[in-house]
Amino acid sequence: MKTTHISTISFANASRRQIMNQANLVNKLSIEMSSGRKFDVGLDLGSRTGESVSLRAEFHFLNGIVDTNALTASRLDVSQAAMGDMLSDAQGFLSTLIALREDGGSAEIVKSDAQGSMELLVSRLNTQLNGNFVFAGINSDQEPVADYLDPASPNKLAADAAFFAEFGMTQSDPAVSTITPAAMDAYLSGAFDALFQDPAWGTDWSSASDSVTVSRISASETVNSSVSANEQAFRDLAQAYTLMADLGNENLDPGTYKSVLNKAIEKLGTGIAGVTSEMGKLGNVQEQVKLASSRLQVQTDILNSRINDLENVNPEETSVRLNTALTQLETTYAVTARMQGLSILNYI
Repeated sequence: MKTTHISTISFANASRRQIMNQANLVNKLSIEMSSGRKFDVGLDLGSRTGESVSLRAEFHFLNGIVDTNALTASRLDVSQAAMGDMLSDAQGFLSTLIALREDGGSAEIVKSDAQGSMELLVSRLNTQLNGNFVFAGINSDQEPVADYLDPASPNKLAADAAFFAEFGMTQSDPAVSTITPAAMDAYLSGAFDALFQDPAWGTDWSSASDSVTVSRISASETVNSSVSANEQAFRDLAQAYTLMADLGNENLDPGTYKSVLNKAIEKLGTGIAGVTSEMGKLGNVQEQVKLASSRLQVQTDILNSRINDLENVNPEETSVRLNTALTQLETTYAVTARMQGLSILNYI
């Protein structure tokens, strides 16, 4: 027969362990009650922990796309607003030129209007959002278009040099009145037009990239979410404004001036059509982003619901368990206090 050694210290240690276990259980249940989530998900789920980890990874991935879609939508909205301004201004300027061709008018006034339109075009193409230039393509940290109204700007210097090389005079020289319509037509379709084509456009006018921003809008879908300042529509508008602002029109022969006017109307027409087309493309992308975000929201809601089923606790059940654990802890404290009062010395 074996006897078990009993001592005051063994009673004390047993009571202390019991109190610590109960206190840890109360702490665990209190945290679960306040957070609504299992105290130790891995321990509670066991073999289903992998499912929870996979669901959370997918949830965070899709939720990240939802966040970037919001930024993409903002960039698209800003781009659309900028192009809307360019389009409205170009349409107004076109109406002015058509009226000028039909009824005549001051070249000085048209020159001022053209300079204002050029200023607006450059300003809108250099639009920024969160420190990034929206029309710069992937070169979003660089201002895409040089300011033609700055006398030291490379595009202005290139235009002056081309005019002088063609006619041997500056645009402000009164001798421009000797330029014939045929000579002007040859210049406009030759050296002048080349200023707005590659490589001159990329050298003197634009630092934008032809490669536009590509955004992931769902797990399996990407879209072009920006427009480059190098699009032909913007080149045509820049060419039309340069024609009417900086070709010495106020001193040109009436026949030669009409050639310039017709060319500007032609370029405005193609520029307006091009900007309208680009706005339509971006409009389609905006709809794609909106629909993708809606689908992602449904997916993340389903994932979140499944994660909650796995990881969240039942509030009613947890509340009952917590109250029971508190009662047991209080009982343990009371029993321990009475046991600590027992001593064999009381019976000697």
